[in-house]
Amino acid sequence: MAESSMMATRLRARLRKGEGLDKLDQVVEKYGYVEGEPFSFDGHEFQREIIRDTRSRIYVRKCSQVGLSELMVQKILALNVVLQHKRIIFTLPVSAMAAKFSKDRIDGLIEQSEFYRGMVVKANNSASQKKIGTNTLYIGGTFGDTGAISVPAYAVISDEIDFSNQVVLGKLSSRLRHAPKDEMGIPGMRFEFSTPTVDDYGIDERFKKGHQAYYMVKCSNCSTWSVPDYFEDFVIPGFDKPLIELERRDLENERYDFQRSWLKCSCCGANLQRDLENPERRQWVARKPDVWEHSYQVYPWDLPTYNTPSSIIQQFGEYKREEDYYNFVLGISFSSPDNSFTVNEEHKVRVGDAELWIYEKCVVKSSTVGGLDVGKTCHLVVMAKAGNQNFVVWAEAIPNTISRPATPEILARFDFFKMRKMVVDAGPDITLVNQLVGAKPLGQISACQYVRSVPGLDIISEHDDGQLIKADRSKTMGDTMKQHNAGFIHYPKQVIDDIFPHLKAIKKIRRPDSSGDTVETFEATGDDHYGHALNYANIASIALDEFASNMGVTMPPMVGAFRMK
Repeated sequence: MAESSMMATRLRARLRKGEGLDKLDQVVEKYGYVEGEPFSFDGHEFQREIIRDTRSRIYVRKCSQVGLSELMVQKILALNVVLQHKRIIFTLPVSAMAAKFSKDRIDGLIEQSEFYRGMVVKANNSASQKKIGTNTLYIGGTFGDTGAISVPAYAVISDEIDFSNQVVLGKLSSRLRHAPKDEMGIPGMRFEFSTPTVDDYGIDERFKKGHQAYYMVKCSNCSTWSVPDYFEDFVIPGFDKPLIELERRDLENERYDFQRSWLKCSCCGANLQRDLENPERRQWVARKPDVWEHSYQVYPWDLPTYNTPSSIIQQFGEYKREEDYYNFVLGISFSSPDNSFTVNEEHKVRVGDAELWIYEKCVVKSSTVGGLDVGKTCHLVVMAKAGNQNFVVWAEAIPNTISRPATPEILARFDFFKMRKMVVDAGPDITLVNQLVGAKPLGQISACQYVRSVPGLDIISEHDDGQLIKADRSKTMGDTMKQHNAGFIHYPKQVIDDIFPHLKAIKKIRRPDSSGDTVETFEATGDDHYGHALNYANIASIALDEFASNMGVTMPPMVGAFRMK
């Protein structure tokens, strides 16, 4: 321990203050090991720029199996060489995963390096906390026990953020509040990297707000610098359709020579393979160089020796879900009707044909239901059922304050549209919920509590004589998304531009839960209130069909109060 500490002290002395962080690549090459051999950037040249970048906010959108997790461990250990008396936090999605990673990957790299072994304080070396030199490294998951990451820190490094708890990731920024600030006044250091999932979520959203650096290649035939594009520049001999139309069954078609697939120059059409393998013809170039936060895109062909075009394309058949191939193999986000609400202009034209509060269509001839998302501003959606089609006939944001409670206005809308059923968000304003549930005959207005599952095959269940509906959050939102994307929900042109941005913010993500099992969950990237109001309206529609016999239509208004159990 003493000898390694002295070596680290001498190294820091050679690096002028503020300069040590941009020499981390040298530290890694000097002291790092991989599989028993000294660490080298050979064949992984793209990594050098990422590890020596000194910006306080760095985001990497990447494909899998390009050595980024390995690189981040090397960076963590190198930081412990050039820093003193600092706390560093490293997170993975799940606590169990973090503990396994700590003992395997981090301890494995420490054990291989005599220098790092000497820096570790054995009395303070567990899976969740390590004393390295004068610094402390905390390792934890964002699901499960997060105690290991509830400490002030100088640097926070998070792996696979798209599959992490987004609330915890947000809170991690507060861990940096008292860290030294950079020249832009930003405290501490924050590194996030991940394979992407859907557009505008997680690492894709972070990448887009950064300077967007790509590892470009210079064509030896025409001297043009370019970023190879999978859909435009990937060539499969014999396959003359757009690559987006490739199907798994095509891999068995003898007319297509997948073994000879290659990447072409977007300018002259020449084969780029030799140029991709030549680090002298590769360079990181930022699309937005003036943006302070830095972000990097890593494609599989940025590691061309290991990821040949043939190996890349043949992995297409290994994934049942097409988006998994795009996310993990190509390192790009991918939105589809299975994981996102369709909100493009074409869909807007297709379903933007409903009319506002037309009695003949929505009240007299149809069953009308409502959904309410509760908050300081309540969002109401009124929907008319007409066979398998649903027509949003009203959408409104209603203020809900002490001086102007929303209850009278909501009940007025209920009566005006002659709703047969309205489902209301069970929180956070319980007073409002109690007033609404108690104002109408039993079961006409129900509070809704989102749960992870309901018994049996149903996606909703009724409780307390209709005062409460428990709804499977993921399955009901998935049903609403499916109906919307299929064109079964129609919207008035007057409010479609208010509703669609809220739908766009809702994304379906597949990630591990606290036990490590893969689950589907819906996350929001912005305001999603109309999306939940629409979901509550759909739940009201389902409840109207399933529980209509339990609804009182002639009983006097309830005087009791609804209470959450």
